[in-house]
Amino acid sequence: MKKTKQRFRLRFKIIIFLVAYSITFYGYRTSSYYNYRSLISNIDSIPWLYSTIGLIFGMLSTFIIQKEWQQWNDLVDSAKGENSALYEMWLWSKQLKREKTIEPLIKKYLQTIIAEGWQKTEAGEISHELDLATEAMYTEVSNIIKDHPHLASPSHTLMGNIMSNRERRIRFGSSHMPPILLQTLRFSTALMVFLCPLIAVKTLELHYLFSASIAVLSYTIYIVVLDMNQPLKPGGWHLTTSDYQKLLYKLEAEKN
Repeated sequence: MKKTKQRFRLRFKIIIFLVAYSITFYGYRTSSYYNYRSLISNIDSIPWLYSTIGLIFGMLSTFIIQKEWQQWNDLVDSAKGENSALYEMWLWSKQLKREKTIEPLIKKYLQTIIAEGWQKTEAGEISHELDLATEAMYTEVSNIIKDHPHLASPSHTLMGNIMSNRERRIRFGSSHMPPILLQTLRFSTALMVFLCPLIAVKTLELHYLFSASIAVLSYTIYIVVLDMNQPLKPGGWHLTTSDYQKLLYKLEAEKN
């Protein structure tokens, strides 16, 4: 259901843009401001200049999308790693017959993430409630080490996996594109969209077809980049707490 809404939102944005662009294009193309003779007289220069802008836009968007895609993968991996580490901690506590003390702490950790969502993570802030849940879990692990000194190494490894993945999740979730780079992308997208009608095409329909295609493609690349730059907000690339919810349901089901 959420993916359907996200796809609808993306298509709606593109349709609104296409309608607005079509109206603007038709108004310009049929007005006295459009001088076909003047544009055709510069046929040797305008297309090459526009191609240069298109090349720069393509290189810039490729670099940004590749970087954002890598960061998205790192964010997803850290969240899944955190979830897996919590599950391993629960399995380990069962083997030690300490699930009665560890399991409530894991559940509290999961419930805190689910309840708070990603608002603090997006801002790069550390949740006080999640800190308390982590400290309580660490204290219980330390008690286990006191009772079983030979389990110190696996205990620290399990706890370390939870904390390291949590820190990575916060780091990748709060990292955004530098403002200057975002402004450069916006400017280059605007150039691609608004300079396209200056290419001299005699037939109105053919002119509109190519201009609208380039404009929609440029705008789509722009909104995809914006979406990937905000992975913790609803969109096509949106990290949810569903994995944490599934693990919480699994622990509750095992108890019953």
